[in-house]
Amino acid sequence: MVRVARVRRNSIGADLEIPPGAALISINGRDLRDSLDLRFYEADAEVRLETRLPSGQSVVYEIEKHPDEPLGLIPEADKVRRCTNACPFCFVKGNPKASRLRQPLYVKDDDYRLSFMFGHYVTLTNLRDDDWERIFEQRLSPLYVSVHATDPEARLRMLINPKAARIGEHLDRLQSGSIQVNAQVVLCPGINDGKVLERTITDLYAREDQIMSLSIVPVGLTEFNSDRGVRTLSVEECARALAMVDSIRERALEERGRAWCYAADEMFLQAGRELPDPGYFDDHELVANGVGAVSALTSAVRSDLDDLPSLEGKKVVLLTGTAMRPYLADLADEVSASTGAAVTTVAAHNSLYGPMVTTAGLLAGVDHARALDSYRDFDLALFSRTALNDQDLFLDDLSLSELRRDFPKLRICPSEHVTDTLLAL
Repeated sequence: MVRVARVRRNSIGADLEIPPGAALISINGRDLRDSLDLRFYEADAEVRLETRLPSGQSVVYEIEKHPDEPLGLIPEADKVRRCTNACPFCFVKGNPKASRLRQPLYVKDDDYRLSFMFGHYVTLTNLRDDDWERIFEQRLSPLYVSVHATDPEARLRMLINPKAARIGEHLDRLQSGSIQVNAQVVLCPGINDGKVLERTITDLYAREDQIMSLSIVPVGLTEFNSDRGVRTLSVEECARALAMVDSIRERALEERGRAWCYAADEMFLQAGRELPDPGYFDDHELVANGVGAVSALTSAVRSDLDDLPSLEGKKVVLLTGTAMRPYLADLADEVSASTGAAVTTVAAHNSLYGPMVTTAGLLAGVDHARALDSYRDFDLALFSRTALNDQDLFLDDLSLSELRRDFPKLRICPSEHVTDTLLAL
């Protein structure tokens, strides 16, 4: 059963006057277990929708529509499948325990449905037989899988779950159902780097079309989980991993016409190497996972420069994390030259996770407030939209409206890539 949270305007659901709170029982005789079932089964030309209204009345709707037209029924959030692993580098375990964070940040999810719908990485260790059957029936492809290592012993050390060692079997099972995979390796020194990483790259590349991509991401720790037996990579270890990535990329470009394997931006930063140009990341499909995020931002800004409005005499501050500031400062100069505005960049330090966490998306509301305190007389402040959830709340539950109230003369705006907001002024 799926319960309706809201109904889109001018949709089939709105025309039928299906109210929020209605329970969606089945479509064409097939029980609805969650929102994924709703999306899957509503894609029929003829839909027999069985519902139970908030009043308790049972109503069946007979609907004829185009198969691509959704019903417009937005379901309540599904219950998330929890993670059963005990990874020492788990970011949830790296959350501050005393601070007031958004509660979903303490949920360890490992949900194949979120993998298919939103690109969340899963480990495949908590799948039941009915989950496997559903993956094949609904062709949930591609999935995003945290492989980490194809060596069973190394992966067991990574996940601390007996099922983790069966990664080869799990990938074989997906392949038998023609399910493709975007694979990820979170690189932990002394566990899955070196020869283990070399084997992982070789094994995954040998699976040909099944593995659509491989991302290599350096382990990220906070001051709350840095004592759990895992450390960050050294400059030399990052450089060795990048050499392995470069080697397989050359082969993939020659044999497949795509680089296939990508090192995350953070790998280059930790190695002290210049970030690659946008072509390194092919089509930037993995940017939401930190793979090519900086180059995607750079490309977006530069493509908009000629269309920016005049902001002569205005003062603009761009707020970001400490890792991004040098790159954003260069772009700020270009924006300034294009608009006539005085554009300044400021880096906010992370009060929640400590100095080891340097990304803009993990800054709390209070971090934004502190960083902007010296810029109250500016006209405009832009910060990364990734620091907010869908309800415009920061990690510490401070709302965007509360932050704005503390700066009545400063216009504060979340932004995808700086110029998107400037174009909308």
